Amino acid sequence: MQRYYIKTYGCQMNLADSQKLAAVLQEYDYQLAESEEKADILLINTCVVRQGAEDRAAWYVMSSKGLKEKHPGVMIGLCGCIVNEPGRNIKKDFPHIDFFIPPHNPNKLSEILASFSQKGPSPQVDSACLPAGRGEGRHEDVSYITIMTGCNNYCSYCVVPYVRGPETSRPMTEVLAEVEQVMNGGAKNIILLGQNVNAYEYGLANLLKTIDQKLVIRHSSLVIGFLTSHPKDMSDEIIETAARLPFVAREFIVPLQSGDDAILEKMNRGYTLDYYRGRIKKIREELPDARIISDLIVGFPGETEAQFEATLRAVEEFRFSAVNMFAYSPRPETAAAKLPDQLPAEIRQDRLKRLIALNRSVVKPRLTPVI
Repeated sequence: MQRYYIKTYGCQMNLADSQKLAAVLQEYDYQLAESEEKADILLINTCVVRQGAEDRAAWYVMSSKGLKEKHPGVMIGLCGCIVNEPGRNIKKDFPHIDFFIPPHNPNKLSEILASFSQKGPSPQVDSACLPAGRGEGRHEDVSYITIMTGCNNYCSYCVVPYVRGPETSRPMTEVLAEVEQVMNGGAKNIILLGQNVNAYEYGLANLLKTIDQKLVIRHSSLVIGFLTSHPKDMSDEIIETAARLPFVAREFIVPLQSGDDAILEKMNRGYTLDYYRGRIKKIREELPDARIISDLIVGFPGETEAQFEATLRAVEEFRFSAVNMFAYSPRPETAAAKLPDQLPAEIRQDRLKRLIALNRSVVKPRLTPVI
């Protein structure tokens, strides 16, 4: 019996990708291994959105060379965003890796496995409910369903459009079929995923309404959430639909990124602080009990002390349920990486620590600082 192990870094999009990769492996009769040491195939699914995440993933990839030396028969596949990272020669950087799989491309793994063996996939496997592997932090009670991939926003600090490509929405019939499949498999908690789910081509609100009309009557205990939302596309219809449908999770992930309009413009976010304020007001009017989670970046190129203090004031004003906080890190090929006035690391880190301290004094949320 052959075994696999998947190590995943990054966001829920990466977890969803790992879920699909695990499905392919199990279709070819691979079983989940307890550890890398016991695996015949090791997949490393990577993230490059933040420097810290990339560094951790790259360290693990390099350390897998030792596993290869100890177990020469193990096949190691490098997956995810690092495969498409601009300016990187991955075959030169990681010569011990056997194969490479770009983001959201499980079919590539199927082609590779087919080349290993004459045996095709097992048709009876229900891929939608398979585990993604161990060691990657996946919540076993959550089923991730990707409704769209890629991003068209080109925020000046973000590498996602370069590594995951332009926005592509899955047909609604395809999404509905997968939702029904995982529900029939016993799922109670589903997360609809996209880099910007609010930009889903067929309408996020329309998708939720269609799920209500066609599926939810038979599954009254179901909870469906969605992430991540871009504030500029968070429409009244989406908020009102979420408020009306009892199965929609009372949680909104709405990244602010900065409390200063000039920085938001340099970030190419497409909204002002006042516009964002209106979206938060609308959510709290429609769903007073909703949890609102935000992302904030400090130390963006050229950020002054006064502009940083505007972000601090925004934290005091909005009192988010939870905040993901980051010190800016330049990413290859992004517009922000080419800006003048890149701030020294010590200033960026100091501002991050001050932001964390303030947020703790305002509320007691589940913090996710990244230093």
